[in-house]
Amino acid sequence: MTYDSLVANIQQYMERNDADFVAQIPNLIALAESSIAAELKTYLQLIVVETNLATNQTILNKPARWRKTVSMKVNGEPVLLRSQDYVSMYLAESSGGKPLYYADYDFNNWNFAPSPNASYPVEIIYYAEIQPLDSNNQQNLWTEIAPQAMLFGALLQAQGYLKALDKLPVWKQYYTDAITALKKEDDARRVDRNTTIQEP
Repeated sequence: MTYDSLVANIQQYMERNDADFVAQIPNLIALAESSIAAELKTYLQLIVVETNLATNQTILNKPARWRKTVSMKVNGEPVLLRSQDYVSMYLAESSGGKPLYYADYDFNNWNFAPSPNASYPVEIIYYAEIQPLDSNNQQNLWTEIAPQAMLFGALLQAQGYLKALDKLPVWKQYYTDAITALKKEDDARRVDRNTTIQEP
């Protein structure tokens, strides 16, 4: 699937090619991408970044398109997520050392404590937002692994836009089934033939 083929499919499924509807299609696709990203967290979205904290550097910029931190290590050892209030108080009450804690300072930055007493390597694993589709970016992760979810999600958004409330449940079910299948596939990646599943 490409962006252009998705646009064409939406028009064919909806049997609409009037200018107002066609102009809305990029927004419908963007809403579908956002919905999938909110519901689906797969290994394919995981990014590993290696960087450094300089001496006395307590604020670190988050990478572009960061969505959620999975884990963080400083100097090869895990650092623990705490609230910003906790990290701020720890900073105020401790002398420098190897950072032990981090917090979301805001949406774009992390805060570390204690203040680094040297330069330390940092490994960050996080879920990334997928590069959005448009006419210049014809394919992305969703068109490769979730074309059905992209199509059904965009068609679901189209029903809302057109106020076709009677058709919402139909497309919602198609979309939900596609997301459920993708989640099962991703869960299957977490085990191999040597893994024993412990029943509750």
